Amino acid sequence: MGETLPKLLLANYQRWGDTKVAMRRKAFGIWKEYTWQDIYEKVKYFALALLSNGFEPGDKIATLGDNAPELFWAELAAQAAGGTMTGIFSDCLADEVKYQAGHADARFIVAEDQEQVDKIIKIENELPLLKKVIYWDPKGLKGYDAPWLISYNDFLQQGKDYEESHPGLFEQRVAETKPEDEALILYTSGTTGLPKGVIIKHETFIRWTKEMLDVVPLSEDDNSLSFTLPGWIVEQIFGLGTMLVVGGAMNFPEEPETVEADLREIAPSVIVYPSRLWERLNSEIQARISDSSFIKRMAYNLFAPVGYEFADLTVQKKKPGLVARAIYAVANLMLFRPLKDKHGLTNVKHGVTSGAILSPDMLRFFRAMGIKLKQIYALTETGVITGQRDDDIEFESLGAPVGEAKRVRISEDGEVLIDAAYCCDGYYKNDEAYQDLIRDGWFHTGDAGYIQDDGQLIYLDRMADLKTLASGSRFSPQHIESRLKFSPYILDAMVLAADENDLVAAILNLNLGTVGKWAGDRKIPYSAAADLSQHPEVCELIRQEVVKVNRSLPAGSRVKKFVNLRKEFDPDEAELTRTRKIRRAFLECRYANLIDAIYGGKEEFVEKTTITYQDGSQGTIESVIKVNTVGD
Repeated sequence: MGETLPKLLLANYQRWGDTKVAMRRKAFGIWKEYTWQDIYEKVKYFALALLSNGFEPGDKIATLGDNAPELFWAELAAQAAGGTMTGIFSDCLADEVKYQAGHADARFIVAEDQEQVDKIIKIENELPLLKKVIYWDPKGLKGYDAPWLISYNDFLQQGKDYEESHPGLFEQRVAETKPEDEALILYTSGTTGLPKGVIIKHETFIRWTKEMLDVVPLSEDDNSLSFTLPGWIVEQIFGLGTMLVVGGAMNFPEEPETVEADLREIAPSVIVYPSRLWERLNSEIQARISDSSFIKRMAYNLFAPVGYEFADLTVQKKKPGLVARAIYAVANLMLFRPLKDKHGLTNVKHGVTSGAILSPDMLRFFRAMGIKLKQIYALTETGVITGQRDDDIEFESLGAPVGEAKRVRISEDGEVLIDAAYCCDGYYKNDEAYQDLIRDGWFHTGDAGYIQDDGQLIYLDRMADLKTLASGSRFSPQHIESRLKFSPYILDAMVLAADENDLVAAILNLNLGTVGKWAGDRKIPYSAAADLSQHPEVCELIRQEVVKVNRSLPAGSRVKKFVNLRKEFDPDEAELTRTRKIRRAFLECRYANLIDAIYGGKEEFVEKTTITYQDGSQGTIESVIKVNTVGD
């Protein structure tokens, strides 16, 4: 019997029934548990409700909300009914929802709450195929009476009623699912244009999950945290994929704001965060250390080098001696374990980061704390390509290829190529674009890198983003950006270079919370957080942080000028993708005048912002952004 996701669900239900927990969700401060029997029944009745509402094989549903059991039940139900799921990020604007739901031909949308339903109401007339919207959080929706709107529980009841006249239909549909059926249409991040819908069949998704388990070995006893972007392939593989393939439990925090406390309670054995969240966690830890008492700071300064020495020994594949292990045990007791416990990381066996590249400094920091953080290289079109192993870590690399057969090579011009036989199953409604990326049996990733003698992949940047200086030397902006973001005071960065000279510059987003605390401790007056970014003492603080990064860079690629932007890059303004990667070409266009000021030798740039008042009138606000020189 060929494996499909619904068939794996059925097999696990038959194996464990109500004897093993498969999902937990915290609500109103209490963890509610769902056994394999509970999940099977929810999926069954949702699938039957879909069928009762005219769902046909090949039909699509879209999910729109944060991670929740209901979202994944709906996904499995659609697949069991012979259809496909596409996940829309919860922070997408109405126009983005319209594009993805319309492009995917979604006939049903499973939405979280009033906020998401309101987005659909704005665009309902532009989605001609839409039949039903099913919401699982009823708060605020009592007065909504659209005929296409129904609550999750009422929809499940339709499935129960439908079973009475169609006994055995669900089991029949599950049996009819085939490995070559389409399971998912997940959309790319859209860093270079409109997102493309990546078709992923059941057999492809299950193979990708098993390849990932080659890097992150998990078992039925492991708990994972489901927190990041359900429309992201890495979350799908590590969450739903591992739950179905190995039988581990998925855990859902109550709110994004309660994740830290919920982590401490559930103590997961694996955590998957995009790099931005690991960067934020690093900033929080370093900020807390700097704000702690003198004795605690002394303890950190004393024991942190012990952790870094252990991390370095791991890279060198050396075994620490008895004395070193004893010292580390004391450091763990006094420093690292309390830090991990504070952030719910005590029982983490595997920390995983994906998305934008995490700096070697960041990896070394978490490894020093005793968290086995490993970096993987994954694309929506390929699943996990390479990954770091516990016993074979290099802070600069992305590890070796996963699985037994996935092949990776580098083209003559330095592009990373993947054997097309192990990639996705095309782009939805855009096969031409997919075929453009496959030449001679190899998928062209658009990423630049090289493979070391030991088989590990070194990632450089997007091919289109590599910069060439007037001297002819090339460098990776992302490499410098990742190092800048190791600073607790820098939230985001975009590194610039101009072909006509050798000036490397940076546009920086400050971590205004951390910088604000730093300024408050020094009684530095400021009227608003945006004004704080231009304060002379803050500019000097950031200059010193840039100098630290420059010391680790080749002379030709050191940052010589920087500006502190008065706001953060924002995905709602298309400056970031929904997976929080910077859209470099868009930013370079949006901030073209600021970039001209930097390269034109100006000491400051006058930014003019047009605002619209409630009465419809408009006004202009001028603000000054300082262009800072780094020096030595």
